[in-house]
Amino acid sequence: GFMKVCGGPALRLFRPEELHLMICGTDTLDFDALEQNAQYDGGFNADSAVIKNLWRILKSFSFEQKKKFLMFCTGSDRAPINGLKDLTFTISRNGPDSDSLPTSHTCFNHLLLPEYASPEKLERSLNIAIENCKGFGLL
Repeated sequence: GFMKVCGGPALRLFRPEELHLMICGTDTLDFDALEQNAQYDGGFNADSAVIKNLWRILKSFSFEQKKKFLMFCTGSDRAPINGLKDLTFTISRNGPDSDSLPTSHTCFNHLLLPEYASPEKLERSLNIAIENCKGFGLL
């Protein structure tokens, strides 16, 4: 089946593991690398309390929660071939503390985050957002 759709002499250059990696991406979700590569906008920076809380929360997530977070922010639950260090990721301040949930622009890997007053509120809001993310309804 796969060879009928995607066949050709170029595929013979790759081992099955290499094809799997090119199609599916890596299984490793290195959120330290994502943090190091992240950009901030709208008043946030790496030293903002909300940003520090966000990374602490994200790093405590299970593998499945991390995949849901990536799906919420990027539209894909997989890392690029070379890992999350190659992902352009921006986090912007989306107003002061509020009851609004985080939002994202998946085409731009851009998370819009209110400046939540407490880590608990941030974690609760983030979990609601990622657990109820439906993407484009193509799943």
